[in-house]
Amino acid sequence: MEKIAIIGLSCLFPDANNPEEFWHNLTDEKDSTSDISVAELGVDPAIFYDSNKGKPEKIYFLKGGFIRNFRFDASEYNLPPALVESLDNTFKWSLYAAKQAIVHSGYWGNKSALSKCGVILGTLALPTKASNQLFAPLYQQTINPAIGELLQNRDFDLAGIPSNTKVSPYNAMISGLPAAIVSRAFSLSGTHFCIDAACSSAFYSIKLASHYLWSGKADMMLAGAISCADPLFLRMLFSGIQGYPENGISRPLDKASRGLITSEGIGMVMLKRYSDAVRDGDNILATVCGNGLSNDGKGKHLLSPNAQGQTSAYERAYAEAQLNPTEIDYLECHATGTLLGDTTECNSVEGFFGQHQAKPLVGSAKTNVGHLLVAAGMVGITKTILSMSHNVIPATVGVSEPIGNDDTVISSQSIVTKTIPWQKQGTKHVALSAFGFGGTNSHLILEQEQGENA
Repeated sequence: MEKIAIIGLSCLFPDANNPEEFWHNLTDEKDSTSDISVAELGVDPAIFYDSNKGKPEKIYFLKGGFIRNFRFDASEYNLPPALVESLDNTFKWSLYAAKQAIVHSGYWGNKSALSKCGVILGTLALPTKASNQLFAPLYQQTINPAIGELLQNRDFDLAGIPSNTKVSPYNAMISGLPAAIVSRAFSLSGTHFCIDAACSSAFYSIKLASHYLWSGKADMMLAGAISCADPLFLRMLFSGIQGYPENGISRPLDKASRGLITSEGIGMVMLKRYSDAVRDGDNILATVCGNGLSNDGKGKHLLSPNAQGQTSAYERAYAEAQLNPTEIDYLECHATGTLLGDTTECNSVEGFFGQHQAKPLVGSAKTNVGHLLVAAGMVGITKTILSMSHNVIPATVGVSEPIGNDDTVISSQSIVTKTIPWQKQGTKHVALSAFGFGGTNSHLILEQEQGENA
């Protein structure tokens, strides 16, 4: 298969409205997570908080990564501003990231090129703030009589959350409409849809976008993923499955870590066939030379991947890239911070890379921004593209007791705990892993030739 060129990059991550701000945060070793506020949750977090995990209808962990101090201008898009303002942040962030990626690619205003550009967006099929507000009256209509009967109180009335904001009915279509809204706003082609491959969604969307390019059904593709679920719903969900650390410690790739930190954000890339990008003189940030996927069901736990499924994704990626794993300079691990998940990933990395005598440097940006769930892969892509371009590998912060042993692939010798210069000259190779609920495994290989930069 022909390599796929990345010619545009955008992001909206905690504490970063663009890739440049994100890079600055990485090199400053900044922790962009903090306690959830009333603004995010919609109510005082203390109402639902209980430090003892396992309590029904309670959350036991408050930390997260949030989009704050972000100003959205609805007038920038070829859509009625009143409509855009009535939409959830899922739509607004998608519009923002898409525009930035198009501008960065150099094709802003090129109607002919954009008419042959599609968009695939990974989205979480979970309620959002706006969809919850839209359906709240239906919830109350259904639940009120049932609770009243249970309490033997005919006058029972479940209080709603007051809001002065008019919510568009379009917010009911959170699973597919964001990509269509992006396509309409920028006059893109009819190829637009959303997918949910859990935490591997970013790499799945890039794989599908690549197929559209290989088949000639599109000449350019926007691909990415967004995490913008309702914070209260999400926090209840991960408290219920006990994914948060009960000891308060979330340090991916550290033995002391006992859980993850959920975060929100979005990232996108503009993709093009490599030969076309070279022909058109595009600024090639990096190329996708291998993208291995597999789906095999859960491992020991919903939050734990299956080691064999991971290995299958590795094998497919390197077969597609026709590359030996020894060529990988740096591996951006999925590494969410759960002990079982990180240990499983560590073992699968050891099994695959170890048999090839490959020992790349490793790390994870989740120590900076938390786990962006569906959009997690976009964090890794943004980090590694900028890392190759700046010839610097940022530190994986907070690791005091590295997971793995001294003689394994992931160890105290290989985890980058201090920012270091990129040692290798010439063509650089990075690999990125992502694993999600239900066994959605993915492994992406990026290449940057000497002279390419962001």
